[in-house]
Amino acid sequence: MNPDPPNRLIHSAVRAFEIVETVRRLDGATFTELTSEVDASESTLYDYLETLRYQGYLSKKDGSYRLSLRFFDLGASAREAFPIYRHARSTLETVADESGAAVWLMVEEAGKAVYLAREMGDQAIETHERLGKHEYLHCLASGKAMLAFSSAEYVDEVVERHGLPKRTPESITTRDELAAALEEIREKGYAMNEHETAEGVSAVAAPVVANDRVYGAVAIAEPIARMRNEERRRKLIELVSTASNEIELRLTYE
Repeated sequence: MNPDPPNRLIHSAVRAFEIVETVRRLDGATFTELTSEVDASESTLYDYLETLRYQGYLSKKDGSYRLSLRFFDLGASAREAFPIYRHARSTLETVADESGAAVWLMVEEAGKAVYLAREMGDQAIETHERLGKHEYLHCLASGKAMLAFSSAEYVDEVVERHGLPKRTPESITTRDELAAALEEIREKGYAMNEHETAEGVSAVAAPVVANDRVYGAVAIAEPIARMRNEERRRKLIELVSTASNEIELRLTYE
């Protein structure tokens, strides 16, 4: 969960990262485009942009500022710090081969689900999801799987911090709905969603729990028409459940 603001907030640092996030959101932008997005004088904005470029965090080509690959280096280092990533890679490859689908390794950070790793089967469909993306827990199969095996106090903290935004008409939007869904997931040992994050997409996920800790979840995402096939759905549930168990064993005995 995000910490509370410090007593002495360094506003220049906050501004620098706001600019970085704006460049990311716009997928690159010219100085003129950024002046209408960032609440700063032109001279101040220019100084920030050029400082970030000097430090290697922005690049500039044809007048457009973009995030540099320095962030890729930082992200790769951050990912390696998660034990589940090191233990899950071979399992994800196997599940992708056997399912033919898109297989994701998800973790929780600061009360949101993070797409940590992905393997694509030969019938996988590209969606709007991407590595590194942060998403609300309550609208993902993987997010609900992780919440279901977390403490009630933690679930309350997540809801208080992030709310239950309505991503689609099928999204969970009340605490009672969430509680009922999490209870069902605990009984079954896996979670599913249909249309809860994006129309036409369904997913099944199983949590990875070892040493009394929720490390993450393994999820398979598919077009909803495939997932509604009973035989197909049973196979995918078995695959994610087996995968999560394999990873749990590696984490337990590492």
